[in-house]
Amino acid sequence: MDVLLIVSGSLALTGAAIHGLGGELWVIRQLSPAELPASRLGGPRLTMAMIHASWHMTTVGFLAAGIALLLAGTAVEGEASRALAMFGAASFTGFAAVAVASGVVDSRSVKTLLGHPGPAILTATAALAWWGALSI
Repeated sequence: MDVLLIVSGSLALTGAAIHGLGGELWVIRQLSPAELPASRLGGPRLTMAMIHASWHMTTVGFLAAGIALLLAGTAVEGEASRALAMFGAASFTGFAAVAVASGVVDSRSVKTLLGHPGPAILTATAALAWWGALSI
């Protein structure tokens, strides 16, 4: 058992649950398809469908990487454990990089990173996952 991987995996699964449920209630359902722009692919309803699908695909990515971290920390041993841990750590590094970079670029301020817990949680999950993965 690896406590760091269990903690990072648990943080990841908690984040996935909050992202999926909270995002559905507080973000997706608050969008009005009538106010969204059309795209080259279709009208505002298709834009809504793409936002909805993208949101929940991200949630599934958090879930999959979190499960990999938990498996690496609990049920799998040896090289397979290390591979799962590296997968989870690399995934959360990418998630954190996208959240931090897009938050700074889109708002043109580092202060926005303090307004939403996502970038900090993703970064902490990645750091714990790498610490655990490199200690196997």
